[in-house]
Amino acid sequence: MFNQNTSTDTKIAVLEERLSSYELMIKKIDEAIQIMGKTSQNISKMLAVHEEKIEQCHKSDDNISKLIEELKSENKTSHEAVIVRIEKVENKLEEFAKYRWIILGVFAVISFAMSQSHMVVDILTPDAQQVQVKNK
Repeated sequence: MFNQNTSTDTKIAVLEERLSSYELMIKKIDEAIQIMGKTSQNISKMLAVHEEKIEQCHKSDDNISKLIEELKSENKTSHEAVIVRIEKVENKLEEFAKYRWIILGVFAVISFAMSQSHMVVDILTPDAQQVQVKNK
């Protein structure tokens, strides 16, 4: 490393120079380590915030899923109620259709009877007794 001819003072000066450059490098390394530590802390904080946000999103998703299931259940119940009401209306319409045919039949009989009114009048009117007027 050093020649035998160089003096001790020169050797010491060279070593001091190297030591000071090493000290400067160590200071820069320490600063870089401190900056990396701060960055690591900031990253940890950001990760904690992101984890909290993700947890809140999961809670929101769970709440939304519950609401969807509740709406689905309510919709099913409402749908069943509507089906029951529709079936009642259909039954009433079927009954009305039965009576409609009965009323139509009665109307047909009445209209036929009206068209044959002279026959109906003869049937419904009792035979009149012949009245004779005598003069006295």
